Amino acid sequence: MSEANPLDKVGTRFGNLDDLPESLRSQIVKTRLDDLDAKIVKTLSSRFDGVANVDELMVGLYRDHQYVTEDRKFLANKLYRMQKSGVIDSVEKRRGVYKIKESENGEL
Repeated sequence: MSEANPLDKVGTRFGNLDDLPESLRSQIVKTRLDDLDAKIVKTLSSRFDGVANVDELMVGLYRDHQYVTEDRKFLANKLYRMQKSGVIDSVEKRRGVYKIKESENGEL
């Protein structure tokens, strides 16, 4: 039996949020991963060792999830928003290249 991928759970381990103040709840809801976010993170991790450019992700998303973007700009904008919200990081001095966020010990 294969072990579940921990990335499949990212953005879903909040539990009941009723005990949190509304100001915090409203911020957390904005950071939950939608289906495409989760597919991007999973593809980055499993197919590209945590680092890829937009073109590689387009190919990887199709091969892993049969996802076809109607517009390359849509995916590029999605990656940019994911980076701004802290889900992934951009690679310094490399336009359009994104990576899985590094852990505290510097590992991807």
